[in-house]
Amino acid sequence: FEAFKRTLADTNMDSSIKAYALTLPSESTLAEELSGSAVDPVAIHKSRGAVRKAIARKFQSELQAAYESLSKEMEGKDFKVDAEAVGQRRLRNTILGYLTVIKETAEEQKAAAELAVNHYETATGMTDKMAALNALASMDGEGAASRDEIMQRFYEEANGDALVLNKWFSVQALADLPDVLDRVKALTKHPDFTMSNPNRCRSLISAFAMNANAFHAEDGKGYKFIADSVAAVDKLNPQISSRMGTSLIQWRKYGEERAALMKGELQKLSEQKLSDDLFEV
Repeated sequence: FEAFKRTLADTNMDSSIKAYALTLPSESTLAEELSGSAVDPVAIHKSRGAVRKAIARKFQSELQAAYESLSKEMEGKDFKVDAEAVGQRRLRNTILGYLTVIKETAEEQKAAAELAVNHYETATGMTDKMAALNALASMDGEGAASRDEIMQRFYEEANGDALVLNKWFSVQALADLPDVLDRVKALTKHPDFTMSNPNRCRSLISAFAMNANAFHAEDGKGYKFIADSVAAVDKLNPQISSRMGTSLIQWRKYGEERAALMKGELQKLSEQKLSDDLFEV
């Protein structure tokens, strides 16, 4: 708390460095620090989320003031890619991330969604749009309608651009929602999704494997989905299927139950007719 407070209040610090300093270690970094013991990815996800919310609540007024100050400073300015402009955007997007995790009550959900929608609508580039979209993707309750509206708008604004659509698929696969697996399964039926497109496949299915909370769900459904997807992709592109398959071979890092579920899916795969690339994995 003390370090966060001092960093946020430091007016001499470079904006980019401040944004990095205010960001918590990633879940994968935290998992690496637990080497030697069974890693529980869902517990790490929940713990990191709890710390993030605690910081956001404690410094909500300071974060709000910093966000408004940056917004005012950037208002009406042309889009630039110099160090100062990039830093301001990075810092403002980092602060947005904190402000939009405060969403326990219906009022908070509505306020968080409104802030993210306004951020999206005033965005001057893709970086700001993605920051807003990332925040909205995990909105539920009173924020769900705004989430769906902006998600659809982003899709329409993409106008078929392959790289932008890849971002659209990925942000949904990485969402922190209880039904994210069902949403990803539905997206595999989307007209713009095809298993034969390597980048599109990575943007949805490989991205889901990085969503620790959903991929490592205790019921093992995340593992089954990846294994089934790997088997399907293997018939089309062995190089992609072998890369996707690596998400299951780290089973020794996790507790006995998760390890058994992951190993079980690998066993089922090994009994099928596979490409040489995937069989090697």
